[in-house]
Amino acid sequence: MKRDMFTVSVSYARLVEETLRAEGLEIENLLNELDLSPEIFNDMGGCRVKDLSRILSRAVVQSGNPDIGLKAYELVKPGIYDVMGYVMMSSPDLKCALQHFVRYCSLIDNGVDFSLRQEGSAYRLCGDRHGGSKGMPRQFYDVGTAALIAYLRWLCGNARFAPLCIEFIHPEPVDTKEYHRVLQCPVQFNSSRYSILFDAAQLDFPLSTADAALASMHERFAEQRLHEQNSQLSTWRVQQLIMERLSNGEPTIEEIAGALCVSKRTLQRCLKKEGTQYKDLLNETRREQAHLYLRHSHFSLQEVAYRLGFHEQSSFFRACSRWFGMTPSRYRAHRSLLRADTPKGHAVAACG
Repeated sequence: MKRDMFTVSVSYARLVEETLRAEGLEIENLLNELDLSPEIFNDMGGCRVKDLSRILSRAVVQSGNPDIGLKAYELVKPGIYDVMGYVMMSSPDLKCALQHFVRYCSLIDNGVDFSLRQEGSAYRLCGDRHGGSKGMPRQFYDVGTAALIAYLRWLCGNARFAPLCIEFIHPEPVDTKEYHRVLQCPVQFNSSRYSILFDAAQLDFPLSTADAALASMHERFAEQRLHEQNSQLSTWRVQQLIMERLSNGEPTIEEIAGALCVSKRTLQRCLKKEGTQYKDLLNETRREQAHLYLRHSHFSLQEVAYRLGFHEQSSFFRACSRWFGMTPSRYRAHRSLLRADTPKGHAVAACG
């Protein structure tokens, strides 16, 4: 999956810009060195994750401060998460706020999926970045973690609110004092996952900003935004993308999700709402294309197999037996029989 297709919201990108400016960096010169547009932090379509990662990596070089991502903590404002933040704000408690964070996080960063799972007397928030973390600077994760912890502390009105533990994927830095100062909890590095562990009792904390009426309104707005983001995820669009890629081999759901700029989980969820699964759409698309090629083209069977993404003709033959109850050659021959049996009047009508 191509990471350069994923984006973060303009408000999130501006937090990074403010952080770098607060550290005294000349943003215009930095962007010029990377051959990026000065408007990158103001693009309402979002800032590419790939570009933001490059900016943060360059910022470390220019500032000499590898902890620059954690500096975002001091600059977090209530509007950092846009409509998702308002849904969280009007939630009855922190647990509900985090559940909303999980549901609407793609509105802020469409390249990551979050989950919230109970583990005994604790809850673990896990993040799964599509395309993996390879090549991602740790500062990218530092900004996201610092922003979320700052926002949760603001929500519960407790500057000392802290998780039980935070796990990072990247190696342990030489100096971890800034992590402990900002996050105020045990931190683990070189983990197999990115996660934040919360005490379940902490998440029962009622929010002073809770408002049932506002929560309902904010959720409607958030759902509308989510629908707009996912409106391109129709079964027709997915099948179209599958057809475009079949000649290069069987396309995976990760490839199609990447082409749509969403995560695999988001695509699965949207297809489920339409009552289908990716493997069923792939099979249906191949079957429809096989019918067209065998009945209405002069491609050889080898060419048809190739165009349907089969590396071996034997796999294509088995698929045809499953789809049509006969081999591809027999299915093609059946076309001639149908034409021979078609009344001339009907043939003329069909030709206009």
